[in-house]
Amino acid sequence: MRAILQKARADILSRPLISMLIMATVTTSSTLLTLALATLMHLSAPYDRAFEALNGAHLWLDFDRSKLGLRDIERIRGVQGIAQTTDLRYGVRTRVSLRDTQMAVSLRIVPMAEAAVNRFLIEEGRHLAPDQPELLASTDIDDLFKLSVGETIRVTRADGKEVDLPVVGLAYNPMWDTYRNDQPPFVYVSEHTLHELYPDESAWEWSMGLRLTDPQSVESVVERIESALHAKVVTRYTDWRDVRQAALFGAQINFIFLGAFGLFAVLATVLVVGSCIGSIILAQFRQIGILKALGFTGRQILWLYVGQYLALSLVGTAAGLALGVALSPLPLRSVAVSLNTPFRPPLSPLLATLVLGIVAGVVALATLGAARRGAGANIVKSIAVGAEAPRGRPAWGTRLASRIRIPVVLTLGMNDLSARPLRSFMTGLNLTLGVIGIVFGLTLNETLRTYRTSPALLGLVHDATVSRSRASDQETRHLLEMAPGVEAFYSEALIEAQTQQGKAFRIRAIEGDLNAFPFKIQRGRFFQPHAYEVLAGQGFLDWQGLSVGDEVMLTFEQRESRSLTWRIVGQYPEPTNAGQMLMLSLPVVTRWAGPVEPNTYFLKLAEQCDPDRLRTYLTRNSGDDLGLTLTEQAIPDDVASLQIAVFVLAAMLIGIALINVFNTSLLAMQEKTRDIGVLKTLGMTPRQLEAAGNTSAGLLGLVAASIGVPTGYLLTRVLLASLSTTYGFGNVYVTLSLSAMGLLTPLMIVVSMAGSAIPVRRAARASIVQVLRNE
Repeated sequence: MRAILQKARADILSRPLISMLIMATVTTSSTLLTLALATLMHLSAPYDRAFEALNGAHLWLDFDRSKLGLRDIERIRGVQGIAQTTDLRYGVRTRVSLRDTQMAVSLRIVPMAEAAVNRFLIEEGRHLAPDQPELLASTDIDDLFKLSVGETIRVTRADGKEVDLPVVGLAYNPMWDTYRNDQPPFVYVSEHTLHELYPDESAWEWSMGLRLTDPQSVESVVERIESALHAKVVTRYTDWRDVRQAALFGAQINFIFLGAFGLFAVLATVLVVGSCIGSIILAQFRQIGILKALGFTGRQILWLYVGQYLALSLVGTAAGLALGVALSPLPLRSVAVSLNTPFRPPLSPLLATLVLGIVAGVVALATLGAARRGAGANIVKSIAVGAEAPRGRPAWGTRLASRIRIPVVLTLGMNDLSARPLRSFMTGLNLTLGVIGIVFGLTLNETLRTYRTSPALLGLVHDATVSRSRASDQETRHLLEMAPGVEAFYSEALIEAQTQQGKAFRIRAIEGDLNAFPFKIQRGRFFQPHAYEVLAGQGFLDWQGLSVGDEVMLTFEQRESRSLTWRIVGQYPEPTNAGQMLMLSLPVVTRWAGPVEPNTYFLKLAEQCDPDRLRTYLTRNSGDDLGLTLTEQAIPDDVASLQIAVFVLAAMLIGIALINVFNTSLLAMQEKTRDIGVLKTLGMTPRQLEAAGNTSAGLLGLVAASIGVPTGYLLTRVLLASLSTTYGFGNVYVTLSLSAMGLLTPLMIVVSMAGSAIPVRRAARASIVQVLRNE
């Protein structure tokens, strides 16, 4: 054993550069693997910890104020499966102005004393004072505007006048759904302040949060509540699981990409170690024969080489594990509650065991094949001849190059690739992984750019939105028809509906100059204005197991006693409510369910439109009622930030590929030192030898780009399609520019040649006498 350790130590120290590069490769792959596993193992931990610390409600009910009495509240509290409830909460939907931007919000009362259920987390500032005109802003508004404590928000009162209220804190509500519900942002005030703004309590909305004995029993508890009240008093409800899923959106995206790149990095490590150990054992065949002649058994030879690389991998894995744990808060910071206190996954025994086991295992497997080859070497043959010579007959490509009289220097470079085909394959595959990583980044970048320049692909077909509260629909339409810079508009009413199975969801009922807006119908066609036809989001189709062309029976809240059958004629990109929405003609709904007035209007603006002039016109002529909001890019920050992350990960894969090319070239030059000496004796110049080596590397880069570009593009399409399916969005328009694809091939050729430049240059400029003497 002592002899094995001494020989292993000597081998590692005699190749310090290669040993360091292998450890760097293992460290990189271990870091990515740790990040992916830590994200997977603790994906929901930040939200779950905060939800339990705040005693979050599992179910939040919104009531029809006209049908609910205080006795009904007591009946709800007595329903089986409810452990705790909040007090009855009050709110008013209104408009506020922030930095010259108007938006619809829900103005809600927050208890002054600490609530037993669904407490708020004050992330910045302080809580409300009981009798002071001030407010708490929800963190979702902070995400949009990057609020600072001390700023003011202008709130519209019941009489239409506006009052400025200071923001004294930013509050996180564990039951505000950032994605699946289209509810407006929340602004929190004291009951005293709400009385001052809206003194008529009959206009207040009522809601209540419930803590359940079984958190998974949301649907059954809702059914029991509706049965106990014998009336349709629950207008809508929020399921804590939907809120949780929305909060985890960014972390899930990060895990998918980290997992993919982590897998690539581990595979790249296998290729680096496999090519290195194969080349080293070939170069040391005489040494192996001598060791066996001195008494080393085949098993000892096997442990000698496997042990060397296991030792290097353990050192690199430990470093990568520590680095991955240190960086692990980054992919989890997109979880909503981690905005205040970043969650650092602990270095658990399971995580350490998985990382060490996976990396050490793949390194051992990558080493084992070549090590067994050395362990089974014949003593006499190894000492007399060394490793077996490369294939005696050149590959067909080399023979073809000779026949068509390609320069000898280039032919020699091609022959080097075919001399050790397995090593060339592994190096080329490593480069291919780097190309796939770059294509990931480029494709994601181009796809996001496409959606930014064409918001209609996201379902945003308008340039601005106008909302009303006091003005009538007729007055609003008249003002928009006369408004400066408005080319066209259509109106929308959100309607509560149910499927035949009793599943509640919302419908977009629209009418207006629809032909002027670039609606993107991904499948099928647009509905006819006066027909019982609907467009469906992909999430609705998946949810109900339907397809374009099928029929769906719906019940509207305005006419609950009767159902009507509609035909699904198309599928459109729906960016909210997990795609579980329908779009249909407002006049048809009105004809069937009775009068339904829209309160939201979507505008198409002329190129020369002055938004400030338009806003002033609407405000002045509507008595400060109509609010104008310009459409902004709706690509989530979590998705946009992936561009940088993916390019960083791609750079890491390229770095690993460069290490492999360097190691391969270095070992190849050491292996063919005698051949180089002979070639120089026959008159070949150092420059010609460098050209031959660069030809080998350049061909590897060419092949890697040819395979990696289409493979990376297809893999990116698959990943983005899986994300789109999860969130019910529909088809994703994945794009990759031809210029990027064209530049990637010469780039990879240069990268591959750069990786081999130092070993090739050093070998080409070695002294002939020294080379032949040492051999």
